[in-house]
Amino acid sequence: MSFLTTTLQPLSTNPHALLESIIIVGIIGLAMVGFITGIKDLVTDLRNFKKAKI
Repeated sequence: MSFLTTTLQPLSTNPHALLESIIIVGIIGLAMVGFITGIKDLVTDLRNFKKAKI
């Protein structure tokens, strides 16, 4: 638990570090959503390809 408290203290004292962390988390979140959506579309296309092949 000491790791969590030591990382929160610099973020609360430095607003720029907090803003950068929020931006990075947002970008990673959007990338994850895009990746999952792409995988879902890929699976759907593969299913349709198998149906069209038969």
